[in-house]
Amino acid sequence: MTATSKPATAPAAPSGPPLGPAWRRRGYRVLVVLLALGLVAALLVWAIPAPPSRLTLATGFPGGAYEHFGQRYAQALAASKVTVTLRPTQGSLENLALLSRADAPVQAAFVQGGVGDAAAYPGLVSLGRINRQVLWIFQRPGLTLQRLQDLAGLRLALGPAGSGTRLVAERLLALYDLDGQRTRLLPLAGDEAARALLDGRVDVVFMAFAADAPVVQRLLHQPGVTLMSVPQAEAISRRLPFLERVTLPQGVVDLGASLPPRDIELLSTSNAVLVREDLHADLVQELVEVLRREHGQPSWLDRPGDFPKASDPEYPVSGAAQRYYRQGPSLLQRLLPYWLTAHAERLLTLLAAAAALLPLVSQGPRLYRWYLRERMRGLYKRLRGLESQLDGLPGPVTQHSVRDELEALHRAVRQLQVPIRHSDLFFELLHGIQLVRRRLDELAVMTARAGSGAGVTPADARAVA
Repeated sequence: MTATSKPATAPAAPSGPPLGPAWRRRGYRVLVVLLALGLVAALLVWAIPAPPSRLTLATGFPGGAYEHFGQRYAQALAASKVTVTLRPTQGSLENLALLSRADAPVQAAFVQGGVGDAAAYPGLVSLGRINRQVLWIFQRPGLTLQRLQDLAGLRLALGPAGSGTRLVAERLLALYDLDGQRTRLLPLAGDEAARALLDGRVDVVFMAFAADAPVVQRLLHQPGVTLMSVPQAEAISRRLPFLERVTLPQGVVDLGASLPPRDIELLSTSNAVLVREDLHADLVQELVEVLRREHGQPSWLDRPGDFPKASDPEYPVSGAAQRYYRQGPSLLQRLLPYWLTAHAERLLTLLAAAAALLPLVSQGPRLYRWYLRERMRGLYKRLRGLESQLDGLPGPVTQHSVRDELEALHRAVRQLQVPIRHSDLFFELLHGIQLVRRRLDELAVMTARAGSGAGVTPADARAVA
């Protein structure tokens, strides 16, 4: 009994349609699009970096206006998930030094007008002037000084060395030759200077604060303490252009008590927020929005809209800040939180790139076929030139030269890397070379017959032609 073997089972046919050329073309296009979008995404991450979530802000001495502003900024930026670190300093000069140092972790700082400029501190840009900083000159009870010249020999509290208030006050006193040899200059500021004034330890206090500063309000309402008027304020502002003459109107502090009892001529400068010029544009604009909210209110000396100012007489204003002052927040900034704006910008740019790439990819095969035709056009011209040399029944030397050039042309065609889908162009050119080679062979036979005396028949001539 012979064993019967079961017939081999044929493998199951794959389900679904086979992947033909059309599917391969679609896959090629998708792959090209994905690679292009990946490259664009990498470039966008480099060109549109994510905005920082931390900011170090140099303020000033404890209890001063800069510290007060910094605390309000930190609270406002916390809503945008930006952590603000406040760095106390001795004032504007130290702030400028920290902001100018590449190794210092400070990206923004308060600076008083008249302390520096762009020539002395390159690489810094301004977000605009945020408020008016009045130079208040308070006298202790019992003094009724009328002129700055009368300060000679008195004890003056100008603030610590390195502060903007002290620098401005010293430049002002220098106009009247009131240096340290004729006058005693003390490094007291803020609440400490106010207490020293009330205790009689100093005669005059110079303070550079906004009108609503708590220490200014206390001294304006303090019985016996008088605010000194500067009758030559306009002339001083011409000598020191960063200073401006302002008038504190009679009764503006307290209308019922007519405080002050008369118009007071004062000098003022303005404060600026400076940042490094490489600070992310989104964070710059977020800061400008905070400035507009915090400093847009009127005061005794300013009308609504006077501050913040989109200009700075000493530093260039950031381009991102100028755009924000001029145009306001963009649509994305209105709709999205701060930390998400940059990612949305990247996504929109990617979508725009994809929309631009898809038509190019769909036309890719046609463009490539045109490229191949242009490359082969030069080879066809060479072939037509060789063929035209055969029309005049050339001799053996010319035939040999044409054959050499024809072989060189054949090798050049073989070296072309033509994809299979464009093989028709490749074989058309090879077929043309073969036809010219055949005609050259027939011409060689005719030439050999003519040399042997056999003669050339009409049929041979028609075949070569």
